[in-house]
Amino acid sequence: MGRVFRVLAANTLIAALYALLAGSLLGWPAIPRSFAITFLYANVIGAAAHVVLGPMSARLAGRAAGMYWLALVLLAIAALGSLVAGSLAGALGLFGDVSFWTAQRTSLGVAIVLAMTVGMGIRIYERTRARLDEARERLRARELDLERAQRLATDARLASLESRLHPHFLFNALAAIAGEVREAPERAERLLEDFADLLRASLDATSRHTIPLGEEMSVVTSYLEIERARLGDRLRATVDVPAELRGWPVPPLALHTLAQNSVKHVAAARARGADIRIEARRAGDHLAVSVWDDGPGFDLAAAPAGHGLETLRARLSVVFGAAAGLSAAPADGGARVTLSLPARAALAERS
Repeated sequence: MGRVFRVLAANTLIAALYALLAGSLLGWPAIPRSFAITFLYANVIGAAAHVVLGPMSARLAGRAAGMYWLALVLLAIAALGSLVAGSLAGALGLFGDVSFWTAQRTSLGVAIVLAMTVGMGIRIYERTRARLDEARERLRARELDLERAQRLATDARLASLESRLHPHFLFNALAAIAGEVREAPERAERLLEDFADLLRASLDATSRHTIPLGEEMSVVTSYLEIERARLGDRLRATVDVPAELRGWPVPPLALHTLAQNSVKHVAAARARGADIRIEARRAGDHLAVSVWDDGPGFDLAAAPAGHGLETLRARLSVVFGAAAGLSAAPADGGARVTLSLPARAALAERS
């Protein structure tokens, strides 16, 4: 009903404007009859245009010949609408002493103008509505992406906290720190600060979709210091991250997840420990951050649902879209896992 009233109001406005124009040319006494005739023509032609052009505009959207077919249909609506409206006007005696066909010839021009005006108005309205609908869909998709990113970030935080707060980890970390209290109290104090920083980073992981690489490296360094106190010479880690790359956006705990994977499954699992290298290089408009270890490697596709690497890959997809990637491959007698990240987050660009 709302659309019917809008159409009626628009047609009434068109009829009133035309009647005022006719009154200024033919004299003010002609206004009522001009309004009545134009009102009939506007509503007959306008109703036909709304019925026909609504579905037609959707089908012709984006076609090169769309405007050509639209003009032809409007001319046909004008001709047929003029006959119908003229017949009604003649039956109501609005033409006075003027013959039907004479009035029709005079009114056909008005009918064409009305058809073109109403038709183009409908065309503009339908295109505007389609764009608004598309904008609403994009907004809804953005909201869903944000919700999914927050949910995945929460999952990553919980997974990190669970692994950090696991009694076995707590016992080993605190035992390693306690072992340093008497012999190296300053080192023990630093380890406690590293432990606090690591837990704080886990708690804060959901506050932002990305953080600078430098902040992530601080988390990774704290983690490695704690594990080195526990594993001693079995953990041999080196870091090579140029200063000019430390402002690059990365998901929180992303690099930490890769480092933890190497420590847990290689360094801590073998009596001889492991060599681990963390590197960052710029590759065109992307950042390549990698963690290499001298272990046997693994297949990323085999990572089970809920695994840290599987969750990380899902977060990359949400935050960076197809521009980011996670890959694993044999390298230098060991295995390397690489994060490829663009300079900007897709979510940030859409918001």
